Amino acid sequence: MFKTNRISKKLILLLSLIGVLAVLSGCMGTGQKPLGWSGVVVSDNDAIFGSMTGKLIALNKDASTPRYQVPLETTTSGGGCAGAVTTVGIYGTPVISDGVIYISTYGGKIYAYNQDQGDLKWVYPVTDALPAIVSGIAPNGDKIFFADTNGVVYALSKADGQKVWEYPTGAKIWASPVVSGDLVIVPGFDKKVYALDINTGNPVWTFEAKSPFASAPVVDNGTVYVGCFDRNMYALDLTDGSQKWVFASPNWFWASPVIADGKVFAPNLDGNTYILDALTGTQLKVINMTDGVASSPALLGDNVIVATKTGKIFSINIYSLEMKAVTDLALKVIATVTVSGEVVYIHTQEKETVYAINPESRTIIWTFVVS
Repeated sequence: MFKTNRISKKLILLLSLIGVLAVLSGCMGTGQKPLGWSGVVVSDNDAIFGSMTGKLIALNKDASTPRYQVPLETTTSGGGCAGAVTTVGIYGTPVISDGVIYISTYGGKIYAYNQDQGDLKWVYPVTDALPAIVSGIAPNGDKIFFADTNGVVYALSKADGQKVWEYPTGAKIWASPVVSGDLVIVPGFDKKVYALDINTGNPVWTFEAKSPFASAPVVDNGTVYVGCFDRNMYALDLTDGSQKWVFASPNWFWASPVIADGKVFAPNLDGNTYILDALTGTQLKVINMTDGVASSPALLGDNVIVATKTGKIFSINIYSLEMKAVTDLALKVIATVTVSGEVVYIHTQEKETVYAINPESRTIIWTFVVS
């Protein structure tokens, strides 16, 4: 009986991953396209995101008026699905460093645009393309870091997009890397978390679990926090990758956690947010969010802002641990929550819209519908 149950669990996990893979790859029938779930990045007076129609869009963050809309790639045929027509998907949230926007695409390209006018600075690779990229980009110093779905981690020069190094792992990577000190931390589908030397790409340490990793890690106070498809949240020592603690849940931690006031706020696909002691992993409280959470939350002042898959927006106070409803968009949300100043930005993956929300007054400041 034990062996049968173990096989059944593995089969369920495999079928679930295949379903998600089908959505990501666009292999859901002729005419289906990879849609993407880019979050919003706010810099200066701009709110910038990658649309589900394959555009880099810059909005005035105070009024929602578009400053520019740049198509990243034209529609192509073929790819992973015979006879399919696909539009480029944008899964990673754009990042901005020194006035330059860096953005990855499911079409296997990295683009650098000048933020001011939206003009192209460089593209990598110049010809052809890498395997599909779901990972976002981590800028640090004079380099940017990302990974492709063949499991290769790259470092490029921020100035001109030239490759500095690459490191092949054992399987595909969806998670965005995180840089901490001299380490690039990236989890993969080969069930490992890698810490790579920022200058050479050589592995410094690896940690192996029993299932794949797909969510981006969070580093805080010398600890790497990362959710896994084995339904666990892991806390690893940043210096050597040793396990500090593990917390088991009923479902996947797809979203990355928020660390605040010595606590880990970890939304789960089971519809709960688990609040854990950051040092020990001890459960402090469980909050019912009414629906699963795939969108990574964000910290705004003393509150963690959480968006459920069905578009319910909540705030959780980091001290009292009390939850308040902010608004209900009634639309699918997978993209990362973004905060800037006193405003929350949400990019929906249904009736594609960007919302600017004041969580204190629980009002929608503006909306921008992508056409």
